[in-house]
Amino acid sequence: MKVIGQCCIPDLSNEEYHANKDYISRSSIMDFDKNPYTYWAKHINPDRPIRDSTPQMILGSAFHTMMLEPHLFDEQYAIYPEKVLLKDVGKPAYEMFKHECAHIESSNKIILTSDEFMNLCKMRGKIYNSAEAMQLIRDARIENSFFWRDEHSGLNLKCRPDVLHDNMIIDLKTTSHASPRAFQREMVDYGYHVQFAMICDGVEIVEGRRINNCINIVVETKYPYNMAIYIIDEFALEEGQIKYKQICLDLKNAIEENKWQDYGIQTISLPKWAI
Repeated sequence: MKVIGQCCIPDLSNEEYHANKDYISRSSIMDFDKNPYTYWAKHINPDRPIRDSTPQMILGSAFHTMMLEPHLFDEQYAIYPEKVLLKDVGKPAYEMFKHECAHIESSNKIILTSDEFMNLCKMRGKIYNSAEAMQLIRDARIENSFFWRDEHSGLNLKCRPDVLHDNMIIDLKTTSHASPRAFQREMVDYGYHVQFAMICDGVEIVEGRRINNCINIVVETKYPYNMAIYIIDEFALEEGQIKYKQICLDLKNAIEENKWQDYGIQTISLPKWAI
């Protein structure tokens, strides 16, 4: 789908959103933050390999769909039946099992194992059992896509908030460890504060209103499925905005000069935590 100018598209599919390469997302900005060559290799190199989704990415996407767009889950995902052996169930039941497997494999859907599906259901149950989390999700705009032009760098940017209220932005995250210390590290590594800063700016530019209440609902992907609700403070949002604005300026220069530096030559020592 061709996007022109600054707009919000409420019914754009996740595939169409990610397929739009005319606008730059938070994940692309964080690729450039690793080093310019990483950005070039992943987004510009004409010979770049197709990026396969990791199991963690598949699980995270499936959970988002299950929680926020459940009406799309059966359209996009298929559950592989539990494996059975001929000697245990007999030929008729085994032939039925093989037929079901063949049907699922030819469906062009993303295939989940029965264990993965049960895991998703337990994660969903953790959210459902939290009155606070459910209140944050209900009666909101889900997966709206925003597109705009950054006035400082001139680059086209995009964002896709999970949950958008009139006065707050909610993002759903899956993680292996939901403790404050672990999630702080993930927030820095993956730029979640950058993501929120971009969403705040995108909504303001497109819709003319400023939202500064940003919340992460976090749930672990394995037992005991700990959950947390983290309110992102003003300092983190300010740092996120400073960071992405500077990255956009650096990215613009790299594009204009066609220079894509990797890690290069540098002196390295032990980190402070190792001393």
